[in-house]
Amino acid sequence: MKVFCTECGKNTIFDAHQFCCECGGPWEPEENGSFDRSLIDISKPGLWRYQDIFSLDTIKQPFTLGAGWTPLVNADLEGRNTFFKLEFMAPTGSFKDRGTEVEINFLKADGIHDVVEDSSGNAGASMAAYAARAGLKASIYAPQSASPAKLAQIAFFGADLHKIPGPRSETTKAAIEAVAQGAVYASHAYNPVYLLGQQSFAWEVWEQFGTDVPDAVVIPTGQGGLLMGAWLGFRRLMQAGLIKALPKLFAVQPDLLSPIHSAWIAGLNEIPEITPKGVSQAEGLAIVRPVRGRRILQALRESSGGALTVSEDEISAAWHTLGNVGLFAEPTSAAAAAALPQVYNKVGKNAKVLVALTGSGLKSPPKG
Repeated sequence: MKVFCTECGKNTIFDAHQFCCECGGPWEPEENGSFDRSLIDISKPGLWRYQDIFSLDTIKQPFTLGAGWTPLVNADLEGRNTFFKLEFMAPTGSFKDRGTEVEINFLKADGIHDVVEDSSGNAGASMAAYAARAGLKASIYAPQSASPAKLAQIAFFGADLHKIPGPRSETTKAAIEAVAQGAVYASHAYNPVYLLGQQSFAWEVWEQFGTDVPDAVVIPTGQGGLLMGAWLGFRRLMQAGLIKALPKLFAVQPDLLSPIHSAWIAGLNEIPEITPKGVSQAEGLAIVRPVRGRRILQALRESSGGALTVSEDEISAAWHTLGNVGLFAEPTSAAAAAALPQVYNKVGKNAKVLVALTGSGLKSPPKG
């Protein structure tokens, strides 16, 4: 698989044992403007309908737990008809499965046997499940304070679970130390194959909207894997002449921890690390500095979207509002729904707006 470094621009063939460039920058799939709609194979399950578009030649007969092709529903939310992409209907209950299923198929085909991941919960559960399915050994590093339901899910799949005290950043440090001993870092933050799998989100939206796209897409954003995947996926559709413009992408974070928003309002091209103001119930967004910060900001600017923040009270209220229309998402997802009044103020009350509901409510019961 051809990749390039988003920091120094180096081009190379991806080696799973080198999770980042020598300069420290993350790898990204080679920019490819092609999207041949005739290659979509609807006879294949889930996201593998796009197997020929992924162009991962080493994956011949992929295994699947059923990731991709999640439902698109619309609901009246406080007087506005809004679309919701139910990413929580994934095999392990979160959008992470979309990238992990493609990533683990790639690593398995590449002869990898041991993988390491750090996670606030959802990515760890996804990696543990897919490693079990592929027969790989997985070591998952997660915050000791993570949702007990998520930690139990990781352990259930047989992964070696390491509970790390302290803030989320300490979990990443512990995982990196393990990688230094020779394990493969199958990180959702760094792995370019994971990012390729997340592009299928955009392609599904395009198909489900009748080969069109909404005016805006609202995504709760920590490391930004889904936001990046959506941006890159929509870009390929536009470069292939299949859509006229990118939907406006909005990254949503809690007021208590919002490095993307801080950089956005300051007009920066990089995202500096920030100190959390407190602990948010949207635990999946507890990232003090996303790895792909430069590209996230580029995605928001290029799509004419933006970065938004919401309070803890707004997250709780949105969680209950989602429940009133039958949607049981975790508080991290509810953060995106909480930003809808701000989004509609920016794009107009009659705009077609889609919210990514990224994790199941069974994962992390709300606090308050």
